[in-house]
Amino acid sequence: MSTTYFQKPENALKRAEELIGVGQKSAALDVLETVIKPKRHRTWTATLEDILKKFLSLCTEARETKRAKEGLIQYRQIAQNASQGPESILKVVTSFIGDGERAVREAEEKAGLGAEAVASLQDLEADETPETMMLSVLTCDLSDTGRADRDNYVRWLRFLWESYRTCLEVLKNNQKLEELYADTAKKTFAFCVNYKRKVEFRRLKELLKTHLNMSQISQFSAQTESGLRLRLEIRAAQLNAATQLELWQLAFESAEDLHNVLSHPSNRKAQKSKVMMNYYDKLAQVFWVSENYLFHACAMQRIFHLSERQLNREVSKGDMTKEQAQAQLRSLASKVLLGAVSVPPPAIKQQDVDFDPEKDKQIRMAALVGHNNVPQRRSILSDVVAKNMNTSAYPELVDLFNVLEGDFDPLHLGEQMKPMFAFVEKSEELKKYLHPLKKVVLLKLIQQLSQVYVTMRIADFAKLADFMSLHDCEKFIVEAVAKNQAVVRLDHKNGTLNLGDKGLESENCRSQLANFAKGLQFTLDIIQKDLKEQMRSQKVEALKQLAERLEDERKMMSSRRMQIEERKETLEREMHLKAMEEDRKRKQEEEERRTYEEKRKEEDKRRREEAKLQQEREEKELAEKKRLKEQVDALKAEEKKGKGKKDAAVIDALGKSVEELDDDELKNIDKNALIKAKKRARREA
Repeated sequence: MSTTYFQKPENALKRAEELIGVGQKSAALDVLETVIKPKRHRTWTATLEDILKKFLSLCTEARETKRAKEGLIQYRQIAQNASQGPESILKVVTSFIGDGERAVREAEEKAGLGAEAVASLQDLEADETPETMMLSVLTCDLSDTGRADRDNYVRWLRFLWESYRTCLEVLKNNQKLEELYADTAKKTFAFCVNYKRKVEFRRLKELLKTHLNMSQISQFSAQTESGLRLRLEIRAAQLNAATQLELWQLAFESAEDLHNVLSHPSNRKAQKSKVMMNYYDKLAQVFWVSENYLFHACAMQRIFHLSERQLNREVSKGDMTKEQAQAQLRSLASKVLLGAVSVPPPAIKQQDVDFDPEKDKQIRMAALVGHNNVPQRRSILSDVVAKNMNTSAYPELVDLFNVLEGDFDPLHLGEQMKPMFAFVEKSEELKKYLHPLKKVVLLKLIQQLSQVYVTMRIADFAKLADFMSLHDCEKFIVEAVAKNQAVVRLDHKNGTLNLGDKGLESENCRSQLANFAKGLQFTLDIIQKDLKEQMRSQKVEALKQLAERLEDERKMMSSRRMQIEERKETLEREMHLKAMEEDRKRKQEEEERRTYEEKRKEEDKRRREEAKLQQEREEKELAEKKRLKEQVDALKAEEKKGKGKKDAAVIDALGKSVEELDDDELKNIDKNALIKAKKRARREA
């Protein structure tokens, strides 16, 4: 890196142009970096914008994504507070991304390859290993030049991906740069879709989710309408890209993210019909691929209602004729009708479980399609009938609802459905509903036959269900029994189909017994009219007696209520007294504990004072002994000098010689007598 610093940015730009002119682009890049990174150039100028554009252009040519990211971060800090700063950052980032996209297009044209050529690459960020290099040489039939062009194309794709990520990192969580951030995110989604980059799409989704989590909740709630609109556009583009890449799990998560943005209280104005129709359309695709036909039908219902309102507005404005609007509604009504009847009927016996892990998931999916509770098949079909969707569909499908849900004709059900099957199979927009529709028809056939027959030959059943192969019928029967949707058994030994449950506790037996009891009661009412009158009179008499006892019952209930209130008051009083007693005991224990603590502290204080006094006494005694020792030493010295009368005087005063005295005797001697003896000894001398 160059160590030359320029006082004026213009001089650095001029020097960089000179170095570029002589082919020293690396040195020019270092010169421009000396202007961007140091803190001396912290005021935005138009020259600084030109310097950064040239710097990013050189980084693009050298594929230096790291240095480009550092330069963009430094420039953002300089320009974001300037009046023309956001506009300048927009120009710089647009130019940087445009250079990368242009380089990718040139490399693609030079290599003569398309987006499909790099679809086999698992990860653009993964380094090329020796094994992958050898494999590419052995399996690729390109010449050396073609292989070099392909590798160059891949490197430019990798650089463009890193450029997108760099720009998103630089522009994140900045209200002044939200427009540019949204445009860059949408361009990145388009990049993933065009080049079939599924791994990069997953990383992009996590990156955007991280940016959203990093933003403050209060800041998000205080967003302007434009900011919320941009967030909505980003989530919508993410959902579209996930469905185009057929990443259905990520598409479902993207739909949840978009639903969270749509549910924001400040975002109600952003819920345009086109946005919501696109949201429900992608959601319907996700549910269809996951074979969740119930919520697919709910999403299609939402699309129909939104389309109906929008088409009515366009017809009223004159933008569309009424016939065109009816044709579109007929197509949508047919899809809703087929989607609703394709929903499998619920299980015959619902199992009571304390914890159902699927329930929470279904509640989440219901919220995505605008339902507070989990919808049921019958409610969807009721809405179809209430909105006249069954009669608004194609003429070939008008009788579909009545044949499946209204009529009871198991022997002719298959024949009645064959023309509808043929119509659905020929229609490009409806043929995807053919297979689930056949399953529902077969299940309806089995359920209707089980109400009439107990045993049926498999050959006869195959004739009634000739719209499916016998193998597919047997396979579906096994699945229906496993899901508890039908009670049927295949007996290949006897070649029969055993329908219904022979147990007395089955639903059919119980309903038959109930119907039989109702019929008997109706017949009895017709035959014995006197008995009916007698029962009516008994009922009137019972009601009269009940009215007479009503006041007594009311008094008894009032008395009972008063007793309950008294018991409640007594219980509350006892609880209050108990709480007061516990509080008194607690306060008493605290008082005793406090008194004990004070006594303990006083005792400790007394012990410390006594220990201190004892120590002082011992120190005084030690000082006294030291002084006596010094006196004794002085006397001994005097004894050595004058052995005569002085010794006698001392002995007379002490009663013994100094050598014969012990410590206690030394401590108890009379100092005044000793002093007098010493004086007397001196006079006599």
